[in-house]
Amino acid sequence: MTILKNTFCKGYLFSQTWPKHEPYLLMFEQTKAIRLTDMSLTAAPAIALITIWLQIYYFGVDSLHSAVAMSIMLLSIPAHGFYQLGQQADTRLPISLQNWYREIEHKVQAQHQADLSYFSKEDKNQPSEGWVTNNKVNSRLTFMDLALLLNRLFGGNNKKKQ
Repeated sequence: MTILKNTFCKGYLFSQTWPKHEPYLLMFEQTKAIRLTDMSLTAAPAIALITIWLQIYYFGVDSLHSAVAMSIMLLSIPAHGFYQLGQQADTRLPISLQNWYREIEHKVQAQHQADLSYFSKEDKNQPSEGWVTNNKVNSRLTFMDLALLLNRLFGGNNKKKQ
């Protein structure tokens, strides 16, 4: 049971970490899956209630069993999405993405070093966050590592730009 719970938690964390509103990340299937999971999390309860109401309204109380079964199935869609995202978060990156990950990591690290050299030590606005390089071997990098790096690259702002 804890493995299942951990997978759901990883999926939710992955969905919160992955940058959703960057236009050039739309090519990743993770972006689409996260959007669909978030949308189903919002819409599934309303659709489930409407399903129960319509079936009871048109077919009577005799259809209660099938209405509840359909509603439970509809309510399980977001859970299935988070489970799939949790599985994806632990999946290792393909070779092409491993190289892309290292390129982005070096660019972000260089930018962080430039920012640190820009601020003087007496400046109170000096960035307090340190940049830690991921010391994992390329063959051990996962999609969660990529999500953390992209989140760092885009400033950790997952809110929709207005």
